[in-house]
Amino acid sequence: MDIHSFDMDKTYSPVVPSTPSERRLLHGKVPGDYFFLELSARHRGPLAVAFGGKEYCSADYRVQRRTYPFVTLEYVASGSGELQFGNDAPVPLAPGSVFAYGPGLPVRMETTREKMTKYFLCLAGAGAKQHLAAPVDLWGRCHTFQSHAQLQELFDLILREGQEHGPKTESLCLNSFGRLQLKLEQAKLALGHAPDPYQESFLRCKVMVNEDPARFASLSELATAASVSLPTLHRLFSRYQGVTPYQYLTRQKLNRAAQDLIGTDLLVKEIATKVGFADPLHFSRVFRQVHGLSPLQLRESLRDA
Repeated sequence: MDIHSFDMDKTYSPVVPSTPSERRLLHGKVPGDYFFLELSARHRGPLAVAFGGKEYCSADYRVQRRTYPFVTLEYVASGSGELQFGNDAPVPLAPGSVFAYGPGLPVRMETTREKMTKYFLCLAGAGAKQHLAAPVDLWGRCHTFQSHAQLQELFDLILREGQEHGPKTESLCLNSFGRLQLKLEQAKLALGHAPDPYQESFLRCKVMVNEDPARFASLSELATAASVSLPTLHRLFSRYQGVTPYQYLTRQKLNRAAQDLIGTDLLVKEIATKVGFADPLHFSRVFRQVHGLSPLQLRESLRDA
């Protein structure tokens, strides 16, 4: 598939694999966000999250493997497709589908009539397969969970942590993977029980903000994107997050701003515009209120460290 044929938001810049080893481990030219911590498909030593990502699969996406060196967990966030393990009967893929495969297990995946967004995590180390066979048996199986917004939130968290490349990145990713296992177990126990539609609406709003807070210039835009009314948006955040939606959206924007102040050489006014503030002075005032120091003071503190 041609990476440029996928219709995405103009502001999106795919993070593509940069080395031959990284490209060989991925499903062809699929646009997405990736992180790489370890490229050796080892089966000894401590468990680790080796690499992972979020892929935007076109309507003609198809991958077929006789085997794959890493034990792999995948989760479908949106769209539809079909999955087949070995000679087993094909099963449908839908939002909330979670499955695992790896060495010695043939797998075929493809989209069906529409684009699909999915996440994946590849594991290395002793017992990797066992971690995806219990407490929820996903090895060579597909479970589809109706309530899966919290799963997406954790996959997004691991993706962000994996891309930070700090001294504790590996430990943070492994810790979040453990939380993901617990959440999968909780989701399985909840099968057969009616999901809380209000909590699902809240989590959908939260995921949208976490993915791209600068996308929303106002709460009305967020409410429209999440298909809820503005009063409902306020009630959801008050009930499930304990803050107003404005406070949460602003915090996420300023967290992104702090990352750019630390990790880039962009001017303060450029960062303000990037995270959705038209007035750099207003941005600096709000930044100080939230973080306790101005954007320039944050940069000066790093120079002095």
